[in-house]
Formats: sequence, C-alpha cells, structure tokens
Amino acid sequence: MERMGISAVGMLWFSSAGQYKDFLAIFEDAEVMPSTFSKWQERATQMHDKVINTGGVIIKAYASPDEFRAWCTAHNHGFNANGRMAFASFQAAQKINQTHPVQKDQ
Repeated sequence: MERMGISAVGMLWFSSAGQYKDFLAIFEDAEVMPSTFSKWQERATQMHDKVINTGGVIIKAYASPDEFRAWCTAHNHGFNANGRMAFASFQAAQKINQTHPVQKDQ
C-alpha cells in the first residue's frame, strides 16, 4: 500500500488587534508585516484558504508575545520571520504529536 502524506503548515496566529500590535513591537522585522491587524488577517485568511484548497492543513499557533520571545531566545531564533516560522512549526509538530502519536510499523 502506498503511503500518502498530508502537508501541514504551522502559522503564528494573532487573536486580536491589540495582540498584533504587541507582537509588532517586539518583531525585529516589523516593517515586513502588514501595518494593521485587519490587513494581516486578510492576508492570513487568504494563505489559510490557499493551503486548505490544495489539500493541506493549517495549524494555528497561538502564543503571547512573552511566550514567543522566551521560546525564540531558548532556541536561538530572532524575533523575526525565521523565528515566527520556527515557532509555528514547533507548535504544529507538538499539536500533531499530541493528537496523532507516531506508531511504528509492525
């Protein structure tokens, strides 16, 4: 039987305009982010829909700015796009492993 893979993408997800503003204040590359929460939300929703429409899965990684900053510091990531991607990927992997533990072939 051929194995089929599912593409899962972790994405740092902001829950409000206030939280988005707090994150922008710590991002080293805030200038590359949409200037407002509503613009970010529009772009994020488009990306979400594109991934879903191609058969993938988006796993929303929620965090506080302090949690994000602590994780990035502990894992030697900057507070930038690379840090956002690494954090979201880590959170997605954690969620997948919790809900679907890896089973060894018998």
